[in-house]
Amino acid sequence: MNQWYRKTLTKTIVLLVGILSGAAFVTSLATALTFAGTVNPAEITRVINEPYEESQDFNASVEGMMWSVAQQFQTRALFETDGAYNPDKVIDIMEYAQTGEVSGENISGIAYTLSELEAWGEDYSEADDSSIFSDNGVVVCRRPDGSYYYYYMDDFIERFRRGELVMELTDTTQSQAGFLTELQEGTLTDSGGYDLRIYDGDGGELYTDCWNFGQSLREKYIPRDANSLLDIVNSSESLNGRLTEIYENILFTLTSVHENSQNYSAGWTYLEEGNTNFTYLYINEETRRVYTNKAAYEDYAGAAEHLKEMKSGDSVKYIIIHPKLKDFETNMGVNASNEWNMMRSGEPDQEINGVFAVSVDTSYPIQDQFYEGSTNYNANVPLLRGSLILLIAGILLFLVSAVWLTVTAGKVPGDEEIRLTAFDRCKTEIAAALVILIWGAVSLFALSIGVPSISWSSAASSTAYYIEAYGNELPQLYTGLFTSAINMADMAGVFFYGVFTFLCFFAGYVSLVRRIKAKRLWKGSLLYAVLSFAKKALNNRFDTLKIGMATLIFVGIQLLAILIRNVPMLLLSLVADAAALWFILTIAMAKGRIRKGIEEIASGNLEYRIDLTGLRGTERHIAEKINDIGGGLNRAVDEAMRNERLKTDLITNVSHDIKTPLTSIINYVDILKRSNIADEKIQGYLDILEAKAQRLKTLTEDVVEASKVSSGNITLEYMDVDLRELVQQTEGEMAEKFTARNLAVVLNIPEEPAVIHVDGRRMWRVLENIFGNAAKYAMPGTRVYADLVLTEDRVRLSLKNVSEQQLNITADELTERFIRGDISRSTEGSGLGLSIAKSLTAMQGGEFNLYLDGDLFRVDITFARVR
Repeated sequence: MNQWYRKTLTKTIVLLVGILSGAAFVTSLATALTFAGTVNPAEITRVINEPYEESQDFNASVEGMMWSVAQQFQTRALFETDGAYNPDKVIDIMEYAQTGEVSGENISGIAYTLSELEAWGEDYSEADDSSIFSDNGVVVCRRPDGSYYYYYMDDFIERFRRGELVMELTDTTQSQAGFLTELQEGTLTDSGGYDLRIYDGDGGELYTDCWNFGQSLREKYIPRDANSLLDIVNSSESLNGRLTEIYENILFTLTSVHENSQNYSAGWTYLEEGNTNFTYLYINEETRRVYTNKAAYEDYAGAAEHLKEMKSGDSVKYIIIHPKLKDFETNMGVNASNEWNMMRSGEPDQEINGVFAVSVDTSYPIQDQFYEGSTNYNANVPLLRGSLILLIAGILLFLVSAVWLTVTAGKVPGDEEIRLTAFDRCKTEIAAALVILIWGAVSLFALSIGVPSISWSSAASSTAYYIEAYGNELPQLYTGLFTSAINMADMAGVFFYGVFTFLCFFAGYVSLVRRIKAKRLWKGSLLYAVLSFAKKALNNRFDTLKIGMATLIFVGIQLLAILIRNVPMLLLSLVADAAALWFILTIAMAKGRIRKGIEEIASGNLEYRIDLTGLRGTERHIAEKINDIGGGLNRAVDEAMRNERLKTDLITNVSHDIKTPLTSIINYVDILKRSNIADEKIQGYLDILEAKAQRLKTLTEDVVEASKVSSGNITLEYMDVDLRELVQQTEGEMAEKFTARNLAVVLNIPEEPAVIHVDGRRMWRVLENIFGNAAKYAMPGTRVYADLVLTEDRVRLSLKNVSEQQLNITADELTERFIRGDISRSTEGSGLGLSIAKSLTAMQGGEFNLYLDGDLFRVDITFARVR
């Protein structure tokens, strides 16, 4: 079967499809959620199918405009009197902070003009705490009746200097000067251990204790009808002891007035007739006044008709809030009680005394925020639909890709074995942590530079309108459809981040699948390795227990030395360190001895014995066993050599015994052939008998020669021999055999002498064997090349021929005894020729190499050159 689905190219394409479809799924999901503003499928379906005028965004825009109108009423009520800005308007701090109302009267006694609060609020918004607050500006004293009296610090100290205040201390070691010094330094936030009484100049008891108030407000303006803020607090029973609350109320009022001042300065031009499709009408039944942004509706007498006109027409959306919730009217999808409560809390008199109505002309004759919101909304709904389609397609392709890769993970065509990568062979926990770490690091970096993100930075229409109109105060937006199209750069950022995320996912997921298929998920885990190690340590507890206990004792001593930092523990730690060092060095030296012993025995020195002096425990036991191995190997080698000698002697003796009767047979066959035997059949038998006898003689001589070579029972007589002459002589003597098989010998011999130092007779045997091998096994009708090559210090003879039979064995096998490839035993060779030639060459200090390349057979014999 082709199994194309398992091919690397196919899986690569599926992987790319999976990554890209996953990234497309994430991008479309982010886009859809940004547009829809919800993950609820039912809500998304509703958003897709509803027009802008029925959307939550439209409702939010209307509510935002209603709230702006309410803020306009409140702000004008704060800054205006009879419809005109009044900088001298009196604002009672306690009244405004607690109720939000401005009656224009100084009720609590703490009141400032509007212009003072505006200037003070601007300073407060721009200045730092050090210029607004004083850390040691006010002193609070407790009267005998438990009430409090406040002083400014400088005034309090000055009164003591003038003698208006006198201190009496119970503790004679304490002094008035010391108390006042600590008070000025701000360290006395309570009585501070002083038992004191403070009297006036006439001896009357004033206070039982005094201390620093703490952080106090620097007063830029003096309250109306008072010399200072503290004078008002000291003279009012209702304000006594509430200085902290008063400061908080002043700060709240400063912040509120400053913010409202900015809104008042900016104005409400965006609510004016001709600038918006939004119309509002507020009818105050109590004052019989009308507030509206449409000139035609300003007449109170026609208010009822104006209400009817506001809600008439097919292209109008309206909300009409009556004093009673039951009378609430709207054709929008809003909550009646929410809208009624919102406007009740925002109405200037804090009560619904009339009717508040708003409407929006949804034909959008004016290009305001409603018009731009509608345009963007209708342009983005198709994008939302497209995102949902791409989302579904992406998740389907992703699932198909994931299943495909799950099925084919680790498989290749035609092989059911699970193939693992180098990453798959990492420990499971390490591989998972690596993938998560890479993904997390890149994700953090991406988030730090703002990618991935879907922003509304390009919403240059509706959002910009709101920023300009409201001063950065945007209405609540339920979806992203209200704004202009999503920035393509943001979408690209999300897509590429999705590509990276799913690349990491598939890298980890496919590796996990391969591990599960290969049953390596658990066995290839770090936890398994730890447990296996613990099991091995437990099984070898005889060896590991002592080292483990010693390690725990050593670590325990070091921890105690860290926790108990004294001289005895330091000395104990040093002793433990010295003992650990001695222990480690002793083990290292023991392992060194053992390693040297193993190396010596492995190199053939079977007589070597490891010195056992100083070795203890496991190391001594191992050394003894290694010594035993060396002795056992030595005995085994001696036994093997003795058996080899016995075999060699047997072969030599048998071969020698065979030679005597064989010689007689050859002689008698020769005598019979010389006799006049007329019968041709008998003559043929004699020829066969002679050939077989000669072959048996050759075999016997080769066996004897091979046994002598293998046993080393040969005496070499070295002399300087010119290899050129020896090669030529051998070729000449073998010429008849080469001619018989139609072989042409090509000699390439240099003119310069090729002198080598060898045993001439043994070297002749080497050449005879390799030339004889070529004569026997070369393909008839081919050439045999004999090349003699000289270098500065080497002489190399290379003999090459094409084999008649297929060479289905290796070069090393050809030099083994009795190896002749697949040639029948009927050939005249003994199978020992190449083996004998190789052994004799090595004994004379030369190199004998065979090379096979297809049917090409080559022998290289190399000797040192003698000058």
